[in-house]
Amino acid sequence: MGRNVMKNKEMTILGVVIAINLVLSNIVRLPTPTGFVSLVEVGIFIAAWQFGPRGGAIVGGITGILLDLLAGYPQWMILSLIIHGSEGYLLGFSSETLAGKTKSMLAGGAVMVVGYWLGGAGLNWLMGGMEMQIKAALVASAADMPANVLQVFVGFLLALLINPAVSKIIQQQHLES
Repeated sequence: MGRNVMKNKEMTILGVVIAINLVLSNIVRLPTPTGFVSLVEVGIFIAAWQFGPRGGAIVGGITGILLDLLAGYPQWMILSLIIHGSEGYLLGFSSETLAGKTKSMLAGGAVMVVGYWLGGAGLNWLMGGMEMQIKAALVASAADMPANVLQVFVGFLLALLINPAVSKIIQQQHLES
């Protein structure tokens, strides 16, 4: 029974992180030509650091798909599920050290940046008509790469700042159960 209680508590916490992530991502958005920069990475980092690869993948994938749906970008929903879910999964392999967190951020961030670059190129190619050259679609999609890199780094820095407080809250919950 204790194991099921932990699973229920973990899923509840992950659900709360998803909800907070959606609210923050809708309040703080910087428009770009292909979408926007948001704080979505903050919750993905926190979930991955607290609950490992599975928690990071759940928060990343579900937040990504819901954020695109609510923001009016349904064409991105499946890509965001895969990209942010994979990013969260990789982030979950970090160690407790700053070096470990940085390494996982680089791996997860690379998946996010490259995933949206290739996904954007594919969408540009499909939506622009298949006569569009793949090279042109890749170049057009590259325009948003700097914003995606910025989104990863801002999310990482904010998550580093609030993770200690989140850890204390989660530890208190473990002690009370």
